[in-house]
Amino acid sequence: MAEKYLALDIDPDYIRWGIVTSEMTLERQGVLEQSFEDAHALVGALAELVRSEGGGTSAVCVSVPGTVSYDDCQGTVIGGGRLSYLDGVALAAELSFACGLPVTAENDGKACALGEYAAGALRGSRIGVVLVIGTGIGGGIVVDGRVLRGAHDFAGEFSYIRHAPIVGGSRMRDAMAGLCSWQGLRRSILSAKGLQDDDSIHGHELFAWINAGDDAALRGLHEYAKDLCTWIFNLQCIVDPDAIAISGGISVQPALLEALHVSMRSMMADLQMSQMPKPNIVLAELGADAKLIGAVRSALVR
Repeated sequence: MAEKYLALDIDPDYIRWGIVTSEMTLERQGVLEQSFEDAHALVGALAELVRSEGGGTSAVCVSVPGTVSYDDCQGTVIGGGRLSYLDGVALAAELSFACGLPVTAENDGKACALGEYAAGALRGSRIGVVLVIGTGIGGGIVVDGRVLRGAHDFAGEFSYIRHAPIVGGSRMRDAMAGLCSWQGLRRSILSAKGLQDDDSIHGHELFAWINAGDDAALRGLHEYAKDLCTWIFNLQCIVDPDAIAISGGISVQPALLEALHVSMRSMMADLQMSQMPKPNIVLAELGADAKLIGAVRSALVR
């Protein structure tokens, strides 16, 4: 009989939970829509979730923003992303003490990549990459079934890759994350339409224009795709993965994948490099479930 684990995915505005088996199937799940002001309140809420939903589970596996220290076995979070109050917190150790079960913690981007490897778009790959397009670029690199961590647990932190030199006054929007995040797509489309950047315009409105055939919106989409494909091309040269899976809220749009394929075909034709393998760009399959499954996969391959 397969063992069962309680997986927790921590977001600034909610906690998703799920029961995941050792066979990498998600049996049931739920969401606690609540935000927290400090680590103590968060750990208390997580422990309560373990007590209410974790009956019959062997361990707790957490997906969390921020770099997670792997070697100290405490699940110490470094940075914490938008959950800055987690910086320096030994999350796995504190939650284990509070709930009485073994706990492991994993960076949410790395968990997403491991989930897609275990049960999604990276199944069967020897080397695979997931790019999570959101406010920045998250994700991870999986090699032979294990996530690449690097010397400082920082491998796969794609948001910090620069697209242009750092100059005085440069902001994160000048980095790869700024150009290739979904805000980068918004800026590209609004610029093509001659409109001011407006934070009130969300992804569904952008793709409503695109799917309606709006010429300016389509131009903006293809400019965005060129930026992202330039970076994907570089990633192919450095890592040479079997597949690069695009995840995040906008990845469910077929128009995005088609634009990436068009841009990549054009790029490869212009380069005329017969020895260069064409990047295999696919859509992630699991959505938010990838982080729950990947958190468990991370625990099982430690």
